[in-house]
Order: sequence, then C-alpha cells, then structure tokens
Amino acid sequence: MEEVRETAITYYEHLSQSQKDEAKKLFKWLDSDGDGKINVEEFMAWGEKRGFKSTWSERLFNELDKDENGTLDFDDVLTLFYLNKSGRIVFCDGNGCEAFLKGNYFTCVKCFNARMSAQGTCDLCCSCYRNNNFNHHDDHTTFVDNYALLLSIWRQEDKPSTSASASVEVEVDIAGCIDLSNYCCCC
Repeated sequence: MEEVRETAITYYEHLSQSQKDEAKKLFKWLDSDGDGKINVEEFMAWGEKRGFKSTWSERLFNELDKDENGTLDFDDVLTLFYLNKSGRIVFCDGNGCEAFLKGNYFTCVKCFNARMSAQGTCDLCCSCYRNNNFNHHDDHTTFVDNYALLLSIWRQEDKPSTSASASVEVEVDIAGCIDLSNYCCCC
C-alpha cells in the first residue's frame, strides 16, 4: 500500500487548486463529527453510500490506516481520494477472499472487453488465481495481470487502426506480454 500512498501524494502535489480543494472537501465530508480524523464508523458510512460490502469497507479502512491507530488522517484520505478518482478501488472476486487489490491482480479478458458493468469484471488476487479459488463463466478462460493488460492495450493502440471506431477490444498475446528475450538482466 505504501507505493499507492506515494503515488497519491505525488499526484496531489501536481493537482490544480480546485482539485486539491476537492480532496480537502472529501476529508471534511468524511469527518462527520469534525474532530480532524476519520474513524471506522465514519468511513463505513461512506462505503455504505458507495454500495460497498461492509467487509470491503473494513478492509479498505485498515489498508488506508498507515499508522494503525484506528483513524485516518489527511494523507490516508488523500490515498482514498486517489483510489476513488482513478477507479482503483478493486476487490478480489475469489471465493470468499474479497481482498483489496492494491498491486498486481488478474482480470478476465472477456469481461474486460465486454465492460460487463451489470456484473462487473472478474478480478482476482494472485493467490486466488494461482490456486483456482474462483468460480467464473466456463467460456471465460483467459486472465491476465493488470500490467500485461495495460501493455496489450498500449501495443494495440500503436498499430494502425482498421476502423473509425475509437473502441479497442483487447487481444492479449500472453507470450508477448511475458517475452523477456529482448531484455538483458545484466545491464
């Protein structure tokens, strides 16, 4: 989570004043009792309004609480602001796992391409994917990690377009994503 926190603080330093004010407004809104810190009850109310399961809100609160004192300070909420604005609040869909996915995770390519908003995508932590700890559509068999998915999109956008459509359906070349033949670990 430290890397996510550093990313959030770095982005904050480069935001416009109105965007910084929006982050401060979120903190004040979350701090319903005005004591300058966010407790778990205040945070749970926010999560409930966003439609989060209570277990998700608790897990996310614990991840955000850097000093583990049971409250969130402004930097903790700044991390939440970044996660929320960037769409990075993602939880594992593995059987009973529900871990907050703060780093690498695996996504079903068919779900991603279909943008299955009603059902969502199928996102899995490394452990659930490795151990087949999930139930998903039988015809959805290709999963890739979030970085490989990003590289696949980037590589496809580099190719000449064959249609006027701005939409990109991701075709993942797993071997191409993990081909290390062009990389030297010594230099």
